[in-house]
Amino acid sequence: MNYLGIDKTSIANGPGVRVVLWVAGCKIHCKGCQNPESWDFCAGKPFDETAKSELFKALDKSYIRGLTISGGNPLDRPYEIFLLVKEKKNKFPDK
Repeated sequence: MNYLGIDKTSIANGPGVRVVLWVAGCKIHCKGCQNPESWDFCAGKPFDETAKSELFKALDKSYIRGLTISGGNPLDRPYEIFLLVKEKKNKFPDK
């Protein structure tokens, strides 16, 4: 899975202050999409252990309320997203 970025303090992508993971790739290609550059599954960088560590470090801040996964279409990578969300839930059950 590739990702386009990690926003460590967003107030525009869900309730409270959140960390946002922007994943690459979307098969839907909605007309009028606000983010067509996110459609390419090869865009961005690989979501490797370094990126996951950066994401979890950002989530560990007391003022962070949760994680938002956006993109692209995160559900075009269901198994990878499932594993990430499962690990996040184990590490941060209240977020």
